Amino acid sequence: MSEHDTFNCEKSIAQAHEQFKHIKDYVMGEAQTQDAYTVEKQLFRESMKMALCFMGGYFEKKRGGHMGDAIVLENGQALPRERLNDKRHITVFGELLLKRWYYHEDGDAGFYPLDEDTNLPQRTCSYFVQELLGQNATNLAYEGVMANLEKLFGFTPYKHTVEDIVRDAARDVPGFWESLPAPAPETEASIVATMIDGKGVPMVKDQPAEHKVRLGPGEKLSHKKEATVGTVYTVEPYHRTAEDIVAEVRDKKAPPTRPEPKNKRVRATLEGKQPLFQWIRQEADLRDPDHIKPRVCVMDGSVGLWTHARKELKGYTFVLDFFHALQYLWKAAYAFHPEGSPEAKEFVRQRMLMLLEGKVGYVIGGLRQMLTKRKLSAAQRRALGKTIDYYQTHRKAMRYDEYIAAGYPIGSGAVEGACGHLVKDRMEGSGMRWTVPGAEAVLQLRAVNENGDWDAYWQYHMQCEYTRRFSRAAA
Repeated sequence: MSEHDTFNCEKSIAQAHEQFKHIKDYVMGEAQTQDAYTVEKQLFRESMKMALCFMGGYFEKKRGGHMGDAIVLENGQALPRERLNDKRHITVFGELLLKRWYYHEDGDAGFYPLDEDTNLPQRTCSYFVQELLGQNATNLAYEGVMANLEKLFGFTPYKHTVEDIVRDAARDVPGFWESLPAPAPETEASIVATMIDGKGVPMVKDQPAEHKVRLGPGEKLSHKKEATVGTVYTVEPYHRTAEDIVAEVRDKKAPPTRPEPKNKRVRATLEGKQPLFQWIRQEADLRDPDHIKPRVCVMDGSVGLWTHARKELKGYTFVLDFFHALQYLWKAAYAFHPEGSPEAKEFVRQRMLMLLEGKVGYVIGGLRQMLTKRKLSAAQRRALGKTIDYYQTHRKAMRYDEYIAAGYPIGSGAVEGACGHLVKDRMEGSGMRWTVPGAEAVLQLRAVNENGDWDAYWQYHMQCEYTRRFSRAAA
């Protein structure tokens, strides 16, 4: 067989033209007896066949990466042309069987010039197919991703192949985050705000030594591992009074228009708290390299987070999320008054105002007096004791009068929303159980997508893949 027969670009292009004629004849003939839905679906399928012919022509014109009888590498090593090898290549249009010249010498790994010239992935699926799988997996269960692929393109990889592709797709996310430039100064605001929280992800348990037909009381198929979630953005001061906040929270009055977060970025990881805090420091320094802007960190009462935050985030103003603090007031109120009663609401309203005025010591003192001077049940004592202990533990981060005066955020709604949207909505579907590598990959890709960086990331990922695969080039 001649090389012209092996690599016949004209034949592929001619097939594409034949397919175009077939489509034209269909539109002018049979399609006229069908409804628009059927025609649209048929045109999509037939157009894919035509595109596959053109894709084949693209590769055929490159003649399998033919570079003569031998190629010379940068180090002077000559690799002779050895043979043609086949490679399955699955595109969105369909599957191609590519013939590639292999240059090789004993003791060398060998080289396919066509792969480097076109940046062919090592996997069977094209980078575009891999991108579709990866991006869809940020929002859909793997079964949903596979169903979409089957519906649109008529093929479905095995589930384990999808999982492997997603893990590979996420491998360059940490490097991508480090490569991101600072937001343009004119798009930023005057306060650097950070919010951190945690959210459990259901994990696959180690296989039991003995299979159980039915679980015992309290037994579960999985356990949860905490994902640490963080968000960083800048924002202008939001000046309010304590009374404004009480009216908004307690009396449900519409708040003044609050400043919008600028250039918000989120991240979630199962690899521990340290990587998350390192990313937060990098993000803050990127936006405020001279440490001129005030930096504020808002968190709930998690002791583990506070321990890391005070160690890792030097120079920050730490704020206990006011709404978590408020939950403990409600617990104390319900120890004495029925839920939803006017008395419970008034109990909370008075002390909420005191907290916002910076009088946490007075609130703690009043609750202690109730604890010592009243005859209380064991349940009432527990409720009051928990509230007192919580406030005492976080007292230094409850200077709400100072935070309000400075216009700092005092609620962690942004990161709680990220916990729900970024983690829970994807990771806690019915029956879902994760391995750490699988969950981490999805969380990283989901954060990239959530931050609006998907297109930039995918270009970065493909470039990283190219560098890894083709670090040596022909001279």
